[in-house]
Amino acid sequence: MAAEITPHDAQYALDLVKKICAEVGPGLPATPQERERAAIIKKELEIHLGPGNVAEEEFTLAPDAFLATGPGVFCMLAAIILNISIGRLAGISAWIASLAAVAFSILVPLLFVLEFALSLEVIDPLFPKKQSTNVVGRLRKPGTGDVKRVLILSGHHDSALENTWLRLIGYGFFVLSAIFFIGTMTLVVMCLIQLVGLIMGSEAVVRSGTLGWVPLAFLMAPSIIYALFLTRGRRDGGVVPGAADNLSACAVVVAMSRFLVCHPEQIPDQTEIRFISFGSEEAGLRGSRRYVERHLEELKDLDSRLLNYEIVAHPEIAIMDSDVNGTVRNSPEMVRGVVDAAQRAEVPYKIGAAAFGAGSDSAPFTRAGLKALTLMSFKVPQQQLAFYHQDRDTPDVLTIEPLLNVLKLTLEWVRAGGE
Repeated sequence: MAAEITPHDAQYALDLVKKICAEVGPGLPATPQERERAAIIKKELEIHLGPGNVAEEEFTLAPDAFLATGPGVFCMLAAIILNISIGRLAGISAWIASLAAVAFSILVPLLFVLEFALSLEVIDPLFPKKQSTNVVGRLRKPGTGDVKRVLILSGHHDSALENTWLRLIGYGFFVLSAIFFIGTMTLVVMCLIQLVGLIMGSEAVVRSGTLGWVPLAFLMAPSIIYALFLTRGRRDGGVVPGAADNLSACAVVVAMSRFLVCHPEQIPDQTEIRFISFGSEEAGLRGSRRYVERHLEELKDLDSRLLNYEIVAHPEIAIMDSDVNGTVRNSPEMVRGVVDAAQRAEVPYKIGAAAFGAGSDSAPFTRAGLKALTLMSFKVPQQQLAFYHQDRDTPDVLTIEPLLNVLKLTLEWVRAGGE
């Protein structure tokens, strides 16, 4: 009779989350607390896999760049001042002021899209560099010689900055977000109209493109306040425990290592299982990106496949067919394989697309041409409002059933060799 995942395995995962939250607490990217969280996960993997089969991989990043709103606010203020003072600034021609206003206004959404929406390292060179770490464990069936495939199970051990507006005003966060986007695009349009007026030589068109009190009071001012105070809690590892996001995923990774060590017959022949806890995901997927950069040729040669976990807090599992705000399309073959595993495991699932604001550690793998996707067990907007990126993300929000379902699906996927 084949070995099966039990509630005991899920309870082990939940207990590990409780242990990290109790002994360390929050762990923002590249903080000592993040490293302490990684150390506990490393020690736990060593218990199961043996110290010789677990390693840390250090990497460098600029953790403050990803959610830095200062550059965007500066560009917005510069564009506003140039727009409303066109022709009134001594020594600066209207043409120069207008062209600069257009440039600064376009930089606001451009920086947002490149740095946040696409998770590219655009302004990172402007920020201080720090160190973070990935924890990597390896397991093969006894007697395995040549490895022809690598299956990777992963989560991330860092926690997030607290989302100020989601924490304080709930649904009002979505309203403020909409105002911000409308405000930034309105600023671009107004500055362009102003420039067109100069080109046409029409003072009326220039005036129509000059910001007045209404857009300043109801769009620009709220947009600046929204951006300036978007996040909070930067000291001592932060204020978000990150039990669901994303210690729940790391615990599933460690629980699977524990199970497969006890039942190595479940590992396919010529296959290596890697158990990875990435650092600094909340700083723009930096840990997984560094891992892919470092191991890309090896991962391609070994037909590697990654099953990543992001928030294991709801019984229904979303099998993500896209990532990074829907800009990255995951392998259809990978999606089919995970769907088949969910059906064999008889767990509730759905196929989901990455919504706006969603990005996970599978994205760097997919972007590099590797087969990868993320499982997300998360109810939106109910759980998002309840604890996502808030100090309320404690072990109390977790239950056994979601952990059990993800573990069952994972075992079926591993048994099938990632097919």
